[in-house]
Amino acid sequence: MNGPSVLIADDHPIFRAGLRFAVGEALGEATVREAGNVATMHKLLEDVPADLLLLDVYFPGLSAEADVTTLRRAYPLMAILVVSMLTDRATAERLMRAGANGFVGKAVPPEKLVVGIREVMEGGRPLYLPAQGRGRQTATADNPVNALPPRQLEVLRLITLGLSNKEIARELDLSLSTVGGHVSALFQALHVKNRAAAASLGIAHGVIESMEHTQDR
Repeated sequence: MNGPSVLIADDHPIFRAGLRFAVGEALGEATVREAGNVATMHKLLEDVPADLLLLDVYFPGLSAEADVTTLRRAYPLMAILVVSMLTDRATAERLMRAGANGFVGKAVPPEKLVVGIREVMEGGRPLYLPAQGRGRQTATADNPVNALPPRQLEVLRLITLGLSNKEIARELDLSLSTVGGHVSALFQALHVKNRAAAASLGIAHGVIESMEHTQDR
């Protein structure tokens, strides 16, 4: 087995792919396993305990604080890094008191996740939450998503939902080559090399939530 053993427990397959990318950036060579539900997470840990658990506490079937406490007792040497859409500091701190070694909000810039993984593996206790601002974020170097043209933003939203180029073309009534051009352009704008990294940025900057709010209006 090469490098640390990492288990990603998150029910969103695209975000799991983004977390796998972040693990590679943070740790280099590592053995990474994935669990899309609580039963699989427990089974994988029972088979081979992990050095690091990346855990979304809004996992279906998980009781956040109680299960973090249970995991800490069962695997005292395992680092637990919560990666969640939670933005409340008090809740994050309660999870850390319950046994998590660190907390990184899904809405923080992706590089913070990489730093958080490194810190928790070095014995640190990272706590990274999105900055509390008013209104919609402006387009900055820390938030390149808001700088995307509307059509590329829509393509990114669909990538984040797991759609292929062919499915995106059908959804937006575009040619496959046009979609391919938009995908290449947004990869360049976001400075990413693949769909998983683009989806991770999209999730971190709330493209799914903003799409849902737009549809609700």
